Amino acid sequence: MGRNLRFWLAAPDAAPFDPGDAPVALGALLVRLSRSDLTCALAAPPVIDAILARRYDLTAQEAAEMRETCERIERAAPDTSRFAAILHAAVDYHERHALALSLWEEICREAPLTDEARLTLLAQSVLGVHPADLIPPRRAG
Repeated sequence: MGRNLRFWLAAPDAAPFDPGDAPVALGALLVRLSRSDLTCALAAPPVIDAILARRYDLTAQEAAEMRETCERIERAAPDTSRFAAILHAAVDYHERHALALSLWEEICREAPLTDEARLTLLAQSVLGVHPADLIPPRRAG
């Protein structure tokens, strides 16, 4: 998994994007975010694993294996802004939105006092998800 994705990222205009690569591509972008200054809450691999497990209904072991694949893809990916732009164009909005919601839910579970404006900016600028679509689920009561 991921070999074709690495080749595609090197020349995205040369071939169509395989929608089956979307989970790993988005996971690689998540790994990239975890290494940026914007996302200290994402820095730990277990948090990324939890987001991947939540979004793709994986076991802890499956999520860890997927993250390792994503890490390999992330190392081969272009700079963050280009990487994000490529995925905005190639990956269906629904897929990016679903990952943004999983990210939001997991980060808020891990760190309840997380700055929502910062998460919204992250989802909008990196995942290309409109802020109005990120209204977080509120707890009743």
